[in-house]
Amino acid sequence: MKKIRVVIDCDPGVDDALALALALASPELDLLAVTAVRGNVPAGRAFRNARRVVAWLGAQLSHPRDLPPVHPGGSRPLGRDRIDWKASAAIHGPDGLGRLFPGVLRPPRLERNPGQGAEEALISLARKWGRRLTVVALGPLTNLARVHQRDPSALPGVGRIVVMGGAARMPGNVTPAAEFNIHCDPEAARVVFQSGARITLVGLDVTRRAFLPSRALERGGAFRKGLRDLVSVYADFCKRRRGMDGVFLHDPLALAAAIRPGFLRCERLPVTVECGRGPARGMTVVDLRAEAPKGRIEVALDLDERSFLRFFLERMRSYRGWS
Repeated sequence: MKKIRVVIDCDPGVDDALALALALASPELDLLAVTAVRGNVPAGRAFRNARRVVAWLGAQLSHPRDLPPVHPGGSRPLGRDRIDWKASAAIHGPDGLGRLFPGVLRPPRLERNPGQGAEEALISLARKWGRRLTVVALGPLTNLARVHQRDPSALPGVGRIVVMGGAARMPGNVTPAAEFNIHCDPEAARVVFQSGARITLVGLDVTRRAFLPSRALERGGAFRKGLRDLVSVYADFCKRRRGMDGVFLHDPLALAAAIRPGFLRCERLPVTVECGRGPARGMTVVDLRAEAPKGRIEVALDLDERSFLRFFLERMRSYRGWS
């Protein structure tokens, strides 16, 4: 099997953790590194969460594999926007991982890991693998924007960047206009979108259709219970705010798109990011007019949700304690 070499840039975050679970359960992927960024949680906690989640998932796999290094990154956005951590905690829990570790499950013990920073790791891997590398960006685009500022050849040189963010034809989820990841650092998103890189934008138009019902995590063994603990706060939020019993798989869908692009229908469209200080700040402005010229960014507009959900749940069987 020809491996897809991948770096995951993330801000764990419940759905980031689910995306990491999908990545480690996918034999098609050679997961070279995980980089952390400020988003759902502050940068330091994102780094610690990513390390804990990777270690926990690695210990649960039925067939052990080499685990990727985790690199700390982006704590200061280009635009220096603030994040409402209370709102984020209402969705992801106080530490960003629901009730996964505060419950009966003890966090994995982590060895000291100074290592490279996220920017250095991304530049190094982009130079080494070039077109053979896929970057999956599941949080704000701060790390990627700083990479482009340091080395303008890095992002255009990789094969593909899959971005979970934005919305083309629907309202935002943090303001009426903006999706959370883009809103956290609009200036960074603008830098990345204008970098000349090959980008697939997986936004709310499709991720809001990637819904995992709570019943899919009922019963089973210790690993499935761990996932229930992970999503518990998020599921309570969805039930309270939307009357829906389950959680949205925003980040796992973007990760799945790197493995099987056929889950999505995309169109190449012009995309700009609103970076003003008004109510539209962070909006991804997608030109959907029939006469608009073709853009460089592939924008996901439709999803085969049944096939994706079946794929996600099938991959979770790779973990001991799912059944």
